Amino acid sequence: MHLMKTNLKIKRLPLSFSHIAIFILMLLSPQATEAEERKRLSIAAVVNDQIITASDLQKRLKVISVISPSQISKIQKRQLQKEVLNQLINEELQNQEVIRLKIKVSEKEINNAKHLMEQRFKLPRNTLNQFIIKNKLDYNDVISQIKTSLGWTLAVQRKFSNYLTISDEEVTEVVNRLRDNIGKERYLISEIFLPIDYANNENEVRSRANKLYNSLINGADFRKVARDYSATASAMDSGRTGWFLTGQLSPKLDLALQKIKIGGITTPVRTNSGFHILKLEKKTVFKEFDEMKVKVNLIETRITISKPDNNNNSQKKLNRLANSLSKIKSCGELEKLAQINTAYTTTNLGNFLVGELSEKLREIVLQSKIGIPNNPTKQDREISTITVCNRTTPPSNIPDDETVLRNLQGKKIESMARKYLRNLRQSAFVEKRL
Repeated sequence: MHLMKTNLKIKRLPLSFSHIAIFILMLLSPQATEAEERKRLSIAAVVNDQIITASDLQKRLKVISVISPSQISKIQKRQLQKEVLNQLINEELQNQEVIRLKIKVSEKEINNAKHLMEQRFKLPRNTLNQFIIKNKLDYNDVISQIKTSLGWTLAVQRKFSNYLTISDEEVTEVVNRLRDNIGKERYLISEIFLPIDYANNENEVRSRANKLYNSLINGADFRKVARDYSATASAMDSGRTGWFLTGQLSPKLDLALQKIKIGGITTPVRTNSGFHILKLEKKTVFKEFDEMKVKVNLIETRITISKPDNNNNSQKKLNRLANSLSKIKSCGELEKLAQINTAYTTTNLGNFLVGELSEKLREIVLQSKIGIPNNPTKQDREISTITVCNRTTPPSNIPDDETVLRNLQGKKIESMARKYLRNLRQSAFVEKRL
């Protein structure tokens, strides 16, 4: 353990000698005066030569009460204070590292981050400042949090830039693995992740994870809990991490997902990096593209029966139409046939998404060849057939190389950032007072 330095400072403001003397007396004397006791209680935590005050803690709790008021009632106040204090300690360590590295965050970067916060809170553009004032939040605290987050990202990128290189082979391997999994089950997952920052806080993190899990099964909103407590980038998207195939996650997480139904939540799962709580949002078969979003242009060709036919006559007309249509190789030829033979009526039905069609028609249009009429069918006094004249497929579910590259880099950055913070915390002097 490192000895505490005596030049304590309240965030950015130096303590006077008298403050230091009072603090030392508080440590040495069990008979501290009431005034000294109140001052001791006003310090929530000491982080190296900086302190986090009870006021800092209350300001952050105020932010949470505005952003996610339901969570204040779902989680015991004492537990919530512990979690928020732990977050403030981590932010202070990050801020100290940013200062040590002399990293500067530009106004443009801050404004971009503010716009992202507006999107997260579903606010109109350029209204974050009004939101802060309206809800009586501390503007400097919010901006300080943004600066620390941006500076920390730059610090991680600077420290690990040499390790963020992704080879073409790694990208190709991911793309090929996705192609090999076409036709297999995939899962849409949301996640709450609590990292184990240092070796001796596993029990504390486990307790926090269990309490969050209990609040979820008792009705807390998963999306709000993820936004407030999850320590991954997906927290900005309410915990939504995306689609995963079996084998893409760790075996423990795969096994946990297989035990729950759609809408279900896993109990906290311990992995090498921390505790995960997963929610299974959807489960589908992985396809190269979403068939329901395929766009088709349809033509209907009809022959009207002027008077009731017996079955033999109807079948003859069906066969005659089928024979005529068998020679058609394009929608243009089909339209010419209708011009030559007035018995045929051809109507362009327009463009449709496959998901808008009836289940029976979906199967027909997905299996049809372009420009080749389908087998005619009889309905009442009409014989008709459907022809697909054009089919447009939506974007592929197989991401392009650039997307895969960004995803791999993002995962590396997250992993390295957790390791970086864990190392900072292990080498720091940290004392909690609450």
